[in-house]
Amino acid sequence: MLHLLAEIPYPRIDPILLDLGTLKIRWYGVTYVMAFAAAWFVLRDLARRKRWVVKPEKVGDVLFWGILGVFLGGRIGYILFYSIPNHIRSTGSLAEYDWGAFYKVWEGGMSFHGGLAGVVIAYWIWAIRTGTPRGKLFDGLTVATPLGIFFVRMANFINAELWGRPWDGPWAMRFPNYDPNAGGFPPEVWASVPDKPEKWLDELRHPSQLYEGFAEGILLFFVVRWLMLKRGWSNGMVAGAFLFGYGFLRFFIEFTREPDKGLEDLWLGTFSQGQALCVVMVAIGLITIVRGKASQRRERERFGARPK
Repeated sequence: MLHLLAEIPYPRIDPILLDLGTLKIRWYGVTYVMAFAAAWFVLRDLARRKRWVVKPEKVGDVLFWGILGVFLGGRIGYILFYSIPNHIRSTGSLAEYDWGAFYKVWEGGMSFHGGLAGVVIAYWIWAIRTGTPRGKLFDGLTVATPLGIFFVRMANFINAELWGRPWDGPWAMRFPNYDPNAGGFPPEVWASVPDKPEKWLDELRHPSQLYEGFAEGILLFFVVRWLMLKRGWSNGMVAGAFLFGYGFLRFFIEFTREPDKGLEDLWLGTFSQGQALCVVMVAIGLITIVRGKASQRRERERFGARPK
């Protein structure tokens, strides 16, 4: 009885928001649209306050580069960080690897770390082409990023993917055992999921998608926004704070998240692939904060006021 009381029912939300026959609109795609819409509003607000180096009317143009960086980097990162290593661990070689997997976006697979790298490269190029100060450009972009993380993690939750490790605590959940890449359950099967035990995972688990959404998304958004608008951080310091904060939070949440098959306990017999990448993020974040602080100090000495 106590075990049953500890379980929170998983809400039955069909991963397909709207089925138009040959066209299926999925929550996963909708949340990406919501993520970029939220980024547009946040960046436009910063630009209107004159706290970002981009003019309000140019925000849409700047976001286009981010969209390219997210999708290309996220897909390439997934292939390099997860798909290829998992294939090598399973088969021992790359001889039979499907190199066309990069184009099979309908099969899923996006890496946050890869998407982040793609965005950095895209905006680095844009900053050089336009002569925009890179640190101040990235400060605004990182304030706009956490809300997007929140929306995408909610899609992960709806898709019942990237669930947590086995756990029987007071808010544990039992997730549907289906393959969202195959289109989820047909409507008639989805409706009968509660009555079919074989359609559910055997073990109760952490709802780690929710942990990540609220910590790396909502909490981190308010922290980096406060640092920029209230503490006057600039010159890349806010970007560094985002890298440090995301890496720090994700590193510890990974202890509750089920690692990708073949990539669990990959580093030092304890840490996952995601945690190894988070350590790199934390280190880069600290270095960026220190460099940004020195740059901001020089700017204040030169102009005698807090940079806007």
